[in-house]
Amino acid sequence: MTDIWLAKTPNGSLTPADAESINAIEKFGKGEIIKASIRKARNYENHKRFFAFLNTTFDMQECFDNLEHYRRWLVMKAGRYSTCVAPNGNVMFFADSISFDKMDEDDFQKLFSDCLDVFIKELGKGITEEELLRILEFT
Repeated sequence: MTDIWLAKTPNGSLTPADAESINAIEKFGKGEIIKASIRKARNYENHKRFFAFLNTTFDMQECFDNLEHYRRWLVMKAGRYSTCVAPNGNVMFFADSISFDKMDEDDFQKLFSDCLDVFIKELGKGITEEELLRILEFT
Protein backbone atom coordinates (compact mmCIF):
# COMPACT_ATOMS: atom_id res chain seq x y z
CA MET A 1 0.00 0.00 0.00
CA THR A 2 1.27 3.45 -0.90
CA ASP A 3 0.27 6.74 0.66
CA ILE A 4 -0.02 9.66 -1.71
CA TRP A 5 -0.72 13.33 -1.14
CA LEU A 6 -3.35 15.03 -3.26
CA ALA A 7 -4.34 18.67 -3.67
CA LYS A 8 -7.75 19.86 -4.80
CA THR A 9 -7.47 22.08 -7.88
CA PRO A 10 -9.65 25.15 -8.57
CA ASN A 11 -11.79 23.08 -10.96
CA GLY A 12 -12.48 20.53 -8.19
CA SER A 13 -10.30 17.64 -9.36
CA LEU A 14 -7.56 16.01 -7.32
CA THR A 15 -3.94 16.12 -8.45
CA PRO A 16 -0.71 14.71 -6.97
CA ALA A 17 0.75 17.18 -4.46
CA ASP A 18 4.40 16.10 -4.62
CA ALA A 19 6.93 14.18 -6.69
CA GLU A 20 6.52 10.96 -4.68
CA SER A 21 2.77 11.01 -5.27
CA ILE A 22 3.27 11.60 -9.00
CA ASN A 23 5.65 8.62 -9.16
CA ALA A 24 3.24 6.40 -7.24
CA ILE A 25 0.34 7.27 -9.56
CA GLU A 26 2.45 6.78 -12.70
CA LYS A 27 2.95 3.12 -11.72
CA PHE A 28 -0.71 2.47 -12.57
CA GLY A 29 -1.74 1.89 -16.17
CA LYS A 30 -4.27 4.06 -17.99
CA GLY A 31 -7.79 2.90 -17.21
CA GLU A 32 -6.60 0.74 -14.31
CA ILE A 33 -8.99 0.79 -11.36
CA ILE A 34 -7.43 1.53 -7.97
CA LYS A 35 -8.97 1.81 -4.52
CA ALA A 36 -8.09 4.78 -2.33
CA SER A 37 -9.02 5.96 1.14
CA ILE A 38 -9.01 9.70 1.51
CA ARG A 39 -8.67 11.65 4.73
CA LYS A 40 -7.89 15.25 5.47
CA ALA A 41 -4.17 15.73 6.16
CA ARG A 42 -3.11 17.01 9.54
CA ASN A 43 -2.25 20.67 9.88
CA TYR A 44 1.26 20.96 11.33
CA GLU A 45 0.59 24.48 12.65
CA ASN A 46 -2.45 23.20 14.56
CA HIS A 47 -0.30 20.35 15.91
CA LYS A 48 2.22 22.92 17.20
CA ARG A 49 -0.62 24.94 18.78
CA PHE A 50 -1.77 21.81 20.62
CA PHE A 51 1.67 21.28 22.11
CA ALA A 52 1.91 24.98 23.01
CA PHE A 53 -1.44 24.51 24.80
CA LEU A 54 -0.05 21.46 26.63
CA ASN A 55 3.12 23.25 27.74
CA THR A 56 1.30 26.39 28.87
CA THR A 57 -1.49 24.64 30.74
CA PHE A 58 0.97 22.16 32.28
CA ASP A 59 2.63 25.16 33.93
CA MET A 60 -0.78 26.46 35.09
CA GLN A 61 -1.75 23.31 37.01
CA GLU A 62 -0.44 21.60 40.15
CA CYS A 63 -1.74 18.03 39.82
CA PHE A 64 0.92 16.61 37.49
CA ASP A 65 4.70 16.86 37.61
CA ASN A 66 5.27 15.00 34.35
CA LEU A 67 4.19 16.55 31.03
CA GLU A 68 3.70 13.19 29.28
CA HIS A 69 1.45 11.94 32.09
CA TYR A 70 -0.50 15.20 31.88
CA ARG A 71 -0.94 14.82 28.10
CA ARG A 72 -2.15 11.24 28.46
CA TRP A 73 -4.57 12.21 31.23
CA LEU A 74 -6.04 15.05 29.12
CA VAL A 75 -6.47 12.77 26.10
CA MET A 76 -8.18 10.11 28.22
CA LYS A 77 -10.42 12.65 29.98
CA ALA A 78 -11.37 13.85 26.49
CA GLY A 79 -12.68 10.32 25.89
CA ARG A 80 -9.84 9.07 23.71
CA TYR A 81 -8.59 5.85 25.23
CA SER A 82 -8.73 2.09 25.01
CA THR A 83 -8.83 -0.50 27.77
CA CYS A 84 -7.74 -4.07 28.36
CA VAL A 85 -8.10 -6.45 31.27
CA ALA A 86 -4.87 -7.67 32.83
CA PRO A 87 -4.50 -11.31 33.93
CA ASN A 88 -5.15 -10.24 37.53
CA GLY A 89 -8.51 -8.75 36.49
CA ASN A 90 -7.44 -5.10 36.74
CA VAL A 91 -8.58 -2.85 33.93
CA MET A 92 -5.76 -0.95 32.25
CA PHE A 93 -6.33 2.33 30.39
CA PHE A 94 -4.26 3.61 27.47
CA ALA A 95 -4.47 7.08 25.91
CA ASP A 96 -5.07 6.99 22.16
CA SER A 97 -2.23 8.02 19.90
CA ILE A 98 -2.36 11.53 18.46
CA SER A 99 0.27 10.82 15.81
CA PHE A 100 -0.22 12.14 12.29
CA ASP A 101 -0.74 8.60 10.96
CA LYS A 102 -3.37 7.71 13.53
CA MET A 103 -5.64 10.77 13.46
CA ASP A 104 -6.86 13.01 10.65
CA GLU A 105 -7.21 16.80 11.02
CA ASP A 106 -10.95 16.83 11.70
CA ASP A 107 -10.56 14.29 14.51
CA PHE A 108 -7.51 16.15 15.86
CA GLN A 109 -9.43 19.46 15.94
CA LYS A 110 -12.19 17.75 17.93
CA LEU A 111 -9.65 16.27 20.35
CA PHE A 112 -7.98 19.69 20.76
CA SER A 113 -11.33 21.33 21.53
CA ASP A 114 -12.22 18.55 23.98
CA CYS A 115 -8.84 18.92 25.75
CA LEU A 116 -9.39 22.67 26.09
CA ASP A 117 -12.77 21.91 27.68
CA VAL A 118 -11.25 19.33 30.04
CA PHE A 119 -8.58 21.75 31.22
CA ILE A 120 -11.11 24.52 31.82
CA LYS A 121 -13.51 22.22 33.68
CA GLU A 122 -11.02 20.16 35.69
CA LEU A 123 -7.92 22.30 36.29
CA GLY A 124 -8.63 25.82 35.05
CA LYS A 125 -9.52 27.30 38.46
CA GLY A 126 -12.34 29.43 37.05
CA ILE A 127 -10.62 30.51 33.85
CA THR A 128 -12.93 31.04 30.87
CA GLU A 129 -12.31 29.71 27.40
CA GLU A 130 -11.80 33.26 26.13
CA GLU A 131 -9.19 33.95 28.82
CA LEU A 132 -7.39 30.70 28.09
CA LEU A 133 -7.33 31.38 24.35
CA ARG A 134 -5.98 34.87 25.03
CA ILE A 135 -3.24 33.40 27.27
CA LEU A 136 -2.42 30.92 24.53
CA GLU A 137 -2.50 33.76 21.97
CA PHE A 138 -4.91 31.82 19.74
CA THR A 139 -7.32 34.71 19.23
